[in-house]
Amino acid sequence: MITPVPGKPNLLLGAYDLATLGYGAEEFFISGSASSYSSEETADYTTRIVVLRPTDEARFNGAVVVEWLNVSGGIDAPAVWFMAHREIARAGFAYVAVSAQQVGIQGGASLVGADMSLKAQDPERYSRLHHPGDAFSYDIYSQVGRLLRDGAVDGLDPEILLAVGESQSAAFLTTYVNVVDPLAAAYDGSNVSARPNAAAAPSVSSICWASQPDSRADAARPAPTASASIAFTSGAARS
Repeated sequence: MITPVPGKPNLLLGAYDLATLGYGAEEFFISGSASSYSSEETADYTTRIVVLRPTDEARFNGAVVVEWLNVSGGIDAPAVWFMAHREIARAGFAYVAVSAQQVGIQGGASLVGADMSLKAQDPERYSRLHHPGDAFSYDIYSQVGRLLRDGAVDGLDPEILLAVGESQSAAFLTTYVNVVDPLAAAYDGSNVSARPNAAAAPSVSSICWASQPDSRADAARPAPTASASIAFTSGAARS
């Protein structure tokens, strides 16, 4: 289930008005039941996504960049948006930020030791959110991709979905690309950037992936990727 949330999303996008890029921001809560990738468990969850897209629908190039948000600092951080927003806007991509991990939603271990989770920063706005743990993050991320592809966000009709993540997120996204997406088939390509030398095991927490060099992601068959679009050098053209 997807529910629009009025008002301004809590997400650090930059010290500028998105309108100057010709973009607008919308926030949605997504609820469902996710499967764990470390056990046979399932659990209910409610997370959020933030959708950035051209205010002029004719500028949308048909491709959606879906970022697994980085939580190393105890906060949802859109690392790929920070680095690539100029090209994303210039080429007419839509961008979706996904609160995939528990730390970003309701706190937990982080590199800085501070709780800057959504619930800590705005407990009233985000009181409905609940994350059962990072072993469920992979299926949550798949479900977000399927909802986007099925047109759950009004007016967003993607032709291509690109899974992206940077640094800490990239360790989890490596596991996702190698192990999960070949079965889930939720995304058309991926960009795993600034990844450490170890991928995240399906059961680890957000800052413990470095202790898991032999995760099944490293041993698994890599999934194919679509390099041109993923590098933000070109996008899908709409007719």
